[in-house]
Amino acid sequence: MGVWIFWARGLFFLVFSLVTYLTLTPNPDDAEKGFAAARYIAALLFGDAQFGDKVAHFAGYGALGATAYWAQFKVFERKVWIPALLAVYGALLEGVQGYGGIRSAEVADAVANGLGALAGFAGAVFLAIIVCKRQPV
Repeated sequence: MGVWIFWARGLFFLVFSLVTYLTLTPNPDDAEKGFAAARYIAALLFGDAQFGDKVAHFAGYGALGATAYWAQFKVFERKVWIPALLAVYGALLEGVQGYGGIRSAEVADAVANGLGALAGFAGAVFLAIIVCKRQPV
């Protein structure tokens, strides 16, 4: 295993842990939805900062999809299953949120998770093909 795969896997598990923690811990009642940067991007893209939470979900799972690709993770001997597996994980975490009674599960968050994982993975494949001249999958 190359050194870059070791670092990519370490980064994946760091992002994975952070996303899991942020998804399952309660938000204070006075906290705004999403991070400041996500609210800013939501205001630019959608004209409403309230979508910052969805942008944050998309970005977090995008980072997971990209780092999973670069870490060379495979499911059933193929990398292409990774975005689907991350989408299922994101949907399961959303469901778990609803059981705590503090936060609520949202279908839109689960969709943002899945689309983010797919976009991050696709972006990494694009970089591998165009920039690095590698075999993508």
